[in-house]
Amino acid sequence: MPLVSNKPRVIALGTFDGLHPGHRRVIEMCIARARELDARALIYTFWENPKSLFGRRTLEIMSASEKLTRMLEMGADEVAADHFTKALSELSPGEFVEMLIRRFKPLCFVCGEDYSFGRRGAGTVQTLKALSEAHGIDVCVAPTVNILTHDGYLGKKVSSTEIRGALIRGENELAQKLLRGDAI
Repeated sequence: MPLVSNKPRVIALGTFDGLHPGHRRVIEMCIARARELDARALIYTFWENPKSLFGRRTLEIMSASEKLTRMLEMGADEVAADHFTKALSELSPGEFVEMLIRRFKPLCFVCGEDYSFGRRGAGTVQTLKALSEAHGIDVCVAPTVNILTHDGYLGKKVSSTEIRGALIRGENELAQKLLRGDAI
């Protein structure tokens, strides 16, 4: 998808392979921050799950086209989805951030607490903050989303891994609750 504006951007970073409540929180933070800064909200993601490049097949929670459509419906101004190639997988964390800066000229990055990037996932949120700070770019971190149990206790962390596990075990109702953010 070609970029449609030279306006500054706030960029949400992630695979966003299920658009569960944790993913939605990152995207919502991106959109809110973009509005505060009079910028465009851009979601940067991949067409396929990066694990697939390394022969690790993962159960698809939603198709790439559905994911992109839903991101735009949520209010993102733009979605940039790259194919996760060998060359992309070999970028160091610094090279990855430099690539994003060159392409999108961001004011701010938004990610989840467990975001990792760069060769072998070596980059952490702290790495992103350090690399971004050197360019005067802000980093906003969305807190992890945990689902409450019916008795009010903090339950499972919502993650695509947890959702895929429920689907593989045939626990479709649990998977749907995790996707929606319902109590379990």
